[in-house]
Amino acid sequence: MAAQKDFTVVIVGGGMCGLACATALLRAGVEAHVFESAPKFDEVGAGVGLGPNAVKALQGLGVLDDVLSRADPPKLSMRPYTFITGKGNHEHIFDYALSANEIGLSIYRPVFLDALVPKIDAKYTHFDKRAIQVSRTPSGRHVVTFHDNTSVEADLVIGADGIKSITREFVAGPHPHNHLAYVNTDTYRGMVSISALKKDGVKTDLTKPLIWAGMKKHVVTYPIRGNELLNIGAAVSSSFTWSPPRKDTWVERSVPAKEMFDAYEDWGHDIKTILSHIKDPSRWCMHAVDPPLEHYVKDKVVLVGDAAHAMVPHLGAGVGQGFEDSYVLYRLLTHPETNSTNLSGVLRIYDTIRPPRASMVARESARMGRLYHGFGPGEGGNTIKQTQEQVAGIWEPVWYHDLEKEVSQHLNRFFAHGGKL
Repeated sequence: MAAQKDFTVVIVGGGMCGLACATALLRAGVEAHVFESAPKFDEVGAGVGLGPNAVKALQGLGVLDDVLSRADPPKLSMRPYTFITGKGNHEHIFDYALSANEIGLSIYRPVFLDALVPKIDAKYTHFDKRAIQVSRTPSGRHVVTFHDNTSVEADLVIGADGIKSITREFVAGPHPHNHLAYVNTDTYRGMVSISALKKDGVKTDLTKPLIWAGMKKHVVTYPIRGNELLNIGAAVSSSFTWSPPRKDTWVERSVPAKEMFDAYEDWGHDIKTILSHIKDPSRWCMHAVDPPLEHYVKDKVVLVGDAAHAMVPHLGAGVGQGFEDSYVLYRLLTHPETNSTNLSGVLRIYDTIRPPRASMVARESARMGRLYHGFGPGEGGNTIKQTQEQVAGIWEPVWYHDLEKEVSQHLNRFFAHGGKL
């Protein structure tokens, strides 16, 4: 489509949020170039669960059908989590109730990218471009400089460059730890065959999402690929306080299975059997933006996704917040009256809407983590009843926010006042 706007956009980072944003903007006639640090678009293999709010954001971006075409199964369905004990016989704790018409999606991250990459003309994608600096020109445009001494200039820069974001420093200012903290939790990830687990004596129903709770550790399991594989995340905390970022590698693609298994040696039969099937788990040292950023915009540089609000994954809501970011930006930038003269004001709408919302989700995600890791009758932790009381209703504010209405109200008010807040 021919350019419909008098401003250009550079997106730094080609992960899930960056590609979703780019696809939507390009289809709407906004010239948007994606600069990715890797030699190709790639995501570390892991499943991701999307709630109703994330699905609606993808729908609003116009990319949901593309994603569904690659999903397995290719349909929307919402399967709530069931909480069970990690120890003993995996006693039932809590079922998170849903209404009958809820929509959700579980998808493998690389599959998500595979769905969108073909939708973007190759002339808008640039690889081996690791950003090292963002600066402002005297004319008010912005320059992104890359590690190979090349640079690109644009009217608007969208920082979708993940948790170790370079664009974050431009927006939020210098910080000794780039506004990040290590949450003292490591997550071991892997995928195993559900049929193999059944053959090995696992009795727990693995066809529904499960949270296995305990003291200072928990495991999340949910089926993907038509109940063929079980996606597993086993989290172990050394402390409930947060520390400066780790200086070593944050993601190890393969660690000794014994390292993971030993942490769960006192847990029940089924979960130990499941973990024993992960031969080469990856280990993720979990970090988060801390303290939360008050602003996601400076001049005409705007943060989305983990660059803005990397959070602990205990509500499965981080990716969804990134899609909400992308949806809001898409709505703002493609509004018929948005142009280069009022772009700064339009971006202030984004900065009004997104930080409070994403920060709330980040806080609740951290609270949920304390619940997961605080279950332990007889160990100083919560009882089943206490856990039930504290978990009830925790997802509702995340899932049922009317983002479309909120954006429309702000846009109508902005342009009704002549493009002024």
